[in-house]
Amino acid sequence: MGAAEELFGLRGFANVSIDEITARAGVAKGTFYNHFADKADIANHIALEIRTGLRERIGEMKSTSTDPARHLAIAMSLFLHLAIEQPNRALILVSLINDPTDVNSPMNAPVRLTLHSGEASGRFRLASIEASLIMVIGMVSAGIRNLIEQPTRAPSSRITDLVVHALRSLGLEWDDAHATAAESVGQSIKASN
Repeated sequence: MGAAEELFGLRGFANVSIDEITARAGVAKGTFYNHFADKADIANHIALEIRTGLRERIGEMKSTSTDPARHLAIAMSLFLHLAIEQPNRALILVSLINDPTDVNSPMNAPVRLTLHSGEASGRFRLASIEASLIMVIGMVSAGIRNLIEQPTRAPSSRITDLVVHALRSLGLEWDDAHATAAESVGQSIKASN
């Protein structure tokens, strides 16, 4: 998986063959097929591993609060910050994950639960859970690409702006959205160092 991740990050999924992955890993092609059905299967495993690792970090950080807006801000901050810390992994994540906007996907369950919690508590005002989930995931995906393709000297500011706008679109007032985003982005940066 390490060899595939390195190659996908360097050259993109479409430009890498199984032969190149096995050569880089120093294993026979048959060994590859003992573990993975095809190139898409290993890519999905890599994307799942990245996302699962981020979910663990999110869980650790959000345990200090019961506020769904803060939980969402922390999650968005960590996913977006991956573009700064590990751009290859971030690109793999946004380009290879299965069913990224499926509201019923098990990997989207934490976002869905946070949106439900925010709506139930009156913290969020949503047109629908599905539309809100698509907006959040789309904003994170586009934000990751933007942070990698259009580097800035102040990535924390860009991340904060993206989180603020996501929270505003979910119904938070400007000052509340900005304070929540600034605190969460600051916390995610400290956790990364």
